[in-house]
Amino acid sequence: MKRPSLARYFIASVLLLLIVVSAYGLSESRRLQRELLRQAEAKGMALAEAMEASAKNAILGNSLLEEMVSQRLLDNARLIDQLLLLRPVDRAFLQEISAMNRLQKVELLDRDGRPWIFPVLPTMQQRLREMMAEMQSLQRDLPFARHQQMMIYMWGRNWSLPGEEKKTALQPPPQITEQKFWEGSVFGVAISARSIPGIIAVHANADFILNFKKEIGVQRQIEELGNQPDIDHVALLDNNFTFVAHTDTALVGQQEKDEFILKARANGRTLTQIKDGLYQLVKPINLNNSSLGFLKIGLSLEPMKVTWRKSLWSIILLGLAILAVGILGMAAIFYNQNSHLKEIKVLEAEVARREHLSALGNLAASVAHEIRNPLNAISMGLQRLKAEFRPTRDEDDYSRFIGLMRGEVQRLNSIVEEFLSLARPLNLKPEPVRIGELLGELALFARADAESSKVEIHVAASPNLPVVKADVNYLKQLLLNLILNGIQAMPDGGMLTLEAKASRKNLILTVTDVGVGIPPENLPRIFEPYFTTKASGFGLGLTIARRIVEAHGGTIEVKSKDRRGSLFHISLPLDGAER
Repeated sequence: MKRPSLARYFIASVLLLLIVVSAYGLSESRRLQRELLRQAEAKGMALAEAMEASAKNAILGNSLLEEMVSQRLLDNARLIDQLLLLRPVDRAFLQEISAMNRLQKVELLDRDGRPWIFPVLPTMQQRLREMMAEMQSLQRDLPFARHQQMMIYMWGRNWSLPGEEKKTALQPPPQITEQKFWEGSVFGVAISARSIPGIIAVHANADFILNFKKEIGVQRQIEELGNQPDIDHVALLDNNFTFVAHTDTALVGQQEKDEFILKARANGRTLTQIKDGLYQLVKPINLNNSSLGFLKIGLSLEPMKVTWRKSLWSIILLGLAILAVGILGMAAIFYNQNSHLKEIKVLEAEVARREHLSALGNLAASVAHEIRNPLNAISMGLQRLKAEFRPTRDEDDYSRFIGLMRGEVQRLNSIVEEFLSLARPLNLKPEPVRIGELLGELALFARADAESSKVEIHVAASPNLPVVKADVNYLKQLLLNLILNGIQAMPDGGMLTLEAKASRKNLILTVTDVGVGIPPENLPRIFEPYFTTKASGFGLGLTIARRIVEAHGGTIEVKSKDRRGSLFHISLPLDGAER
C-alpha cells in the first residue's frame, strides 16, 4: 500500500490555514468598517439631535426677538401718531424720538407715498379749522380711512412659529406701496395714521438687529462646528430649502438644489446616505407637528478611512503572525511525523531484513547440515586413502592430488560454517578490550597481505581511550574483514587508516581506504547477504560484520565515492550491548 505524502498534507494544511486566516482578516476588516460607519452614524445622529435642539431654540429666540422688536416698533408708531394728534410735531422732534429709542428713522408718508410736509406751526383757531377740514376729508375718503385704521404692515421678519399669524395680511394702498418705502431698511413696521392722511413708518436700527441675531442664532454654532476636522458641513434650511445658516457663510441665502433633501421632505423623517466620501444626514425640524425647516449634516469619512487602514494593517500583521506561527508549528509537527515515519520505515526494513536473514539462515542451516555429513565422510575417506594406500608409481602426484582434495573439502567446510553463522545467534562473551592494542595487533597480522599489495596501514588511536566491553574474537573478525576488504580495494597500493576515538557514551571506529570505492547504485545493497562485486566470494563478510556490530548494540555505516575510496564508520557503546 502506497504511503500518503506528508508534503501534500503539509501544503494542503498551509493552504487551509491561509484560507482561514484570510477569511478572518476579511471578516474582521468588514466588521471594523461596519463599526466605524456605525460610529459615524451615531455621531451624526447625536450631532443632529444637538443641533436640532439648538436650531429650535434659535428659531424660538429669533421669532420672539422679531415679535418683541415689531411690537416695540408698533408702540413707537402709535406713540408718534398720538403725539401728532395732541400737538404739532416737527422733523427735529421725530429725530429726537428716533435717537432716544435707537431707531434708524421715522417716516411720515402721505396718501401717495410721498414724505408728509410739516406745516408751519399754526394758531389755535387755524388748528381748529384744519381739524374740521381733515374730518370732512376723512368723511369723503371713508373707505381709505377705514383701510388705514386697520393696516399694520411689517417687513424684514424671517421667523415665525407654526400657527403664528404673520401681521402682513393688510398691505398699504397701492399708491403708497409703489414708492417702496421699506427699501434700505432691515426691519420695520408701518401703520395707518390717524393724525395725518397717510402712514407712519418706523425703521429699526439694522446693526442692533443683526448683532442680536448673530449672538443668539445658530450660525455661530455652525461655524464653530465647521472647524472640526471630521465635519464637512452643517446647514440649517427653511421650508423653502434656503440656507439660513451654513458653515460656508457664502452659501447663506442661497437655495439647496440637492434632490436628497426633497426625499427627506417627502418622507418626513431622517434620511442618510454615503456620497462623494461623505456621510450625509438630513433631519426635518418639527415643532408641534409643524415643520420649521431642515438640518443637513455632512461628515467626512476620511478620518474613518485612515483609522480603518491603520487597523487593517494591524489585522494583516496579526494574520501574518498567526500564519507564520501556524506554518512553523505545522512544519514542526510534520517534521516530527516524518521523522517517526522514517524510523518506522527503517524498522520495517530492518524487520524485513531480519526475516530475510532468518529465512536464509534456516535454509543455510538445512543445506549445511545435509552437506556437512558427506563432507565429513569424504574427508575421512581421503585420510584413509593417504594413510592406508600406497601407489606403485607416481606417488608424488598421488599425494598432491589427495592434498588438493582435502583442501577443497576444507574450503567447502568453511563455506558451510559461514552459512551456519547466519542461522545461529551470536553467543557474545563481553570482556574489557583496549581498542588501541587490538588495532595494533590486527595491523601487524595483516601486514603481509598489505605489503604484497603495496598498502601501508596507519593506526590513529590514543593510548588514553577508555576500554570497551565487547567479544574480542567477534570484534577481531569484524575489523579483520574490513581491513582485508580495504586492502583488496587498493590493487595499486595506498593508505589504509584505522582510527579510534571516544565520545561521551560510544566508541567510534573508522576504517578508511583510498581505493576504487563503491558505485552509488551498490551502496544500498552493500550489507545484503550474497551481494558481492568480487570475482570470488559469497557476499557474506559484510553481512556477518553487520550482525556482529548490531549484536554489540552498535551501528555501522559506509560512505564511499567511486574511484575515491570508502569509509566504514562503526559506533559501539562503551558499556557493551544492553540485554
